[in-house]
Amino acid sequence: MFDKKRILKNGEPAEATVLSVDQRSHLTSNELRDYDFVLEVRPENGPPYQADVRAKFWMIGLRPKTGDVVKVRIAQKSREVVFDLAGDPRFDVDAMNAQTEAKRAMLRDQPTAAFPGQFGAPLGDPPATAPATTAASAEAETAPAPKDALDQLEQLVRLRDAGALTPEEFEEQKARILG
Repeated sequence: MFDKKRILKNGEPAEATVLSVDQRSHLTSNELRDYDFVLEVRPENGPPYQADVRAKFWMIGLRPKTGDVVKVRIAQKSREVVFDLAGDPRFDVDAMNAQTEAKRAMLRDQPTAAFPGQFGAPLGDPPATAPATTAASAEAETAPAPKDALDQLEQLVRLRDAGALTPEEFEEQKARILG
């Protein structure tokens, strides 16, 4: 662990492509899982090479998937590789929240004319004819798409990691979702 922190602090920055991901064990008593990654590492100075990385990620968390291009750090002598995911909104909840807030602010700052019919902007002329709808199509349009348990658990983990849920609230909602 200390070695990984040292590499994150002093290692050479590089880019890597995730070639494969394997979960080490499906049987565990906590929510952290070990994953084995095979990466194609492209150092700034030197030829590309393959490296194996073992990292822990939350069970239903944000983690690199096969094909993702990610930032890594390389130990200069041993060439050991560690993920450098801090600040990447695909994997860092704080960065994701900051990016979302920036997009919301941008949308709030745009003139309302860009969104006719919203935020007090004039609607303009209504359409000459409204499309015909059946009761079934109207029901399908208004019914929300069902969320599966995995989506709900992923959202729950994001809320917990963002500090919006206490550990007790998280466990209660997780138990409710899992039945």
